[in-house]
This record gives sequence, structure tokens and C-alpha cells, in this order.
Amino acid sequence: MVFKGSKSFKKMGSAFLALVLLAVLIGTALASGAETGSESAQTREAQAARDPEKVLASVEKQEIKEKDIDQILQMMGPQGAMVYDNPQGRKAILDELIAMRLFALKGEKDGLDKTPELLASVESFKIQAVARAAIEKALETVTVSDEEAQKYYDEHPDQFTEPEKFQLSHILVSDDVTSADTLKKIEADLASGASFDAVAKELSLCPSASQGGDLGFVGKGQMVPEFETAAFALKEPGEISKPVKTSYGWHIIKLVEKKPASKHEFEKVKSQILQGLDNEKKGQAYQAALAELKKTFTVTMAEPAEAAPAQETPTSEDKK
Repeated sequence: MVFKGSKSFKKMGSAFLALVLLAVLIGTALASGAETGSESAQTREAQAARDPEKVLASVEKQEIKEKDIDQILQMMGPQGAMVYDNPQGRKAILDELIAMRLFALKGEKDGLDKTPELLASVESFKIQAVARAAIEKALETVTVSDEEAQKYYDEHPDQFTEPEKFQLSHILVSDDVTSADTLKKIEADLASGASFDAVAKELSLCPSASQGGDLGFVGKGQMVPEFETAAFALKEPGEISKPVKTSYGWHIIKLVEKKPASKHEFEKVKSQILQGLDNEKKGQAYQAALAELKKTFTVTMAEPAEAAPAQETPTSEDKK
């Protein structure tokens, strides 16, 4: 749902917006200021037109700037920006940021920032934020060149090759006492020039009958073996097989079109290869860094608790 105008903010309520901003601010802390890449070009243009250092309000000595609202909108993502990236929305965010600063000051005054629960939460956020920053630093030197992507492409041709495919149609007949007569009639009709599509629509038991028996393009390994062997033995478009029996019944197969094997051009798959190699290298760098850290810092695993011995149920002999 898209909200328009100031009525949207009234409907959503300031309490709701406060909860949204709280979740966003927590996410911002964990993300260590990393960009989400989700803002639109229009949003970026609007941000460029504003002075990010412009002070919009102060709570005691704590300043709230344009960039603080931009960061909130960025973390909200496209849907949040759609609702709030306008004068009324930015004012609503500013009001809630002021409210949060006021409540934070009140909480500090009441000593709520010293409670064990809050200190534990702050420590947890700190650990995650610092760990994220350390991981990013460990991976910052990972790069993948176009030459490496080209080398991978050349050494793994099967990954970028589309196998030969056949477009097939078929007529399916049940395997019962009438099948022999039905198959003879179908073969006679086709031999006399009847349309394969029309016969399939009239007599085929497959759901594809409504499309004239068309199964689309299929490759090897997609059909049952008996069907596949007969289908891939057809040489020219328009060629029709003899009846073939499978667990589904009897099939008469027509080759509609052949699509030869083809290889994707390097330029069309380069970005995919670069991303894959980048992920692989980062995974290796992460594991290498982790192994070094385990040599540097002591890790002690708690011993698993021993399971209590199972108590045997006394038998009637034991009770005597």
C-alpha cells in the first residue's frame, strides 16, 4: 500500500513511526554505516541538493542534521522512502528523532543506561558492529580481475553451454485392450495427412492435448528413458516415431524443432562469473582469517554434559 500526504502519518501514528525508527537505528548501528544501495536516483538527487551538515534541531547539545534523516531513509529502503522522503515525512522523522533523544536523556537521568539488561544489549550490539567492521577489513583486499573471469570461463565450458534441445509433441494412448486399435487408427490418420495437432487434441490422454500435444523444448535427462531414446532418435523436424511404450502408456512422438547446443558469450556471463569468484575468494579469505584468529586468541569449548545412565525397568523376576 502506498501512503500519500500528511494523512498517512496520522494513520500510521507517531508510536508506530517511533518503533520503525528504533528498528532502523538498531540496524544502522549493526551495519556500521554501510550503504544499502536501495535508494533511488531521485532520492540521491534530492540528497545532493541538500546540505547534509545542516543542523535541523538540537536536543541539549546533541545536533540532528540533514544527513541523519537521509541515513534513516536509506535504511528504510525504497518502500519507506516512498512514504517519508518528502517535506512532511522528513518532518515526521525529525520529530521522532527529537523524541528519541529526549527519552534517551530521561533514561540516562533515571539510570536506565546502567541496568544489566541494557548494558548486555549494548555490549551485544558493539560485538556485532566491531566484528562486522573487522570482517570487512579482512576482506577489503579481495579482488577479481577480468582475466581471472576469462580463465574460469575457458576452463569450465560445460557450465556455460546450453545442451541440444528438441521441441516435441506427442499423442498418449492408454495401455489397455483397445490400445492396438487406437494406435492403428492414429497411424493411419497421420499417414493420410491428418494434422498431428488435431489428432492429439482428439485422442491424446496427456494434459498437453489441449496444446496439440506440444511438450515444448526438452533436453536429455528430462523424460523417461524409453520416451527419450525414441525422441532423440528422430532426425528431421516433422519426423514421427513409431509407438513407444512407457509406464504412462503408448506414445507417438513428433519432432517439431531442433535447437543445437550453444555456448553463452563471455560478456553475457562475465558479471555472474566475477560475482561467483568474488564470493569464493571472500569465503577463503574469511576462513583463513578465522584460522589465524584461533591461533592468536584462546577458544575453550565447554565439555558436553554426560548423559545419565538409562534406568532399566525391573522385570517380574527382579521383583521376586
